[in-house]
Amino acid sequence: MKKNARVLQLILLSVTFSFGCVFALAQSPSVSGGWYTAGQAVSGAKAYQKTCAGCHGAKLQGGMGPPLVGKQFWLYGGKKASTLWSAVHTQMRMMAPGSVPAKNSINIMAFLLQENGVPAGTKPLDDTVDLSKVLPPN
Repeated sequence: MKKNARVLQLILLSVTFSFGCVFALAQSPSVSGGWYTAGQAVSGAKAYQKTCAGCHGAKLQGGMGPPLVGKQFWLYGGKKASTLWSAVHTQMRMMAPGSVPAKNSINIMAFLLQENGVPAGTKPLDDTVDLSKVLPPN
């Protein structure tokens, strides 16, 4: 009887794991679809230099604000894109929170994704549906 219970537990665990994998894959964009367009990242780089570089450094290395590449950025890995966008859109600029227009904050986010190795694609990132996607873990 204990053996049957153990087999049943393993089967249930396998089924649960399989559903989890399918759900995770459904949440992740394909590499071909990307997360943003290259044009958004270019615009985001310009907006970043104007709006963010004073605190976060011209090369995102940090300064008065934390670095925005590498380990510090990937604290957002596995979280919804809306979490990152909210930080950019509502908490920045430090001296004027919420002053970054939505389009600029989306483009800055595209630039940050690009600089952290997240692939570009053909579909632009926007501030509605796309923000429900989960950022890839690193």
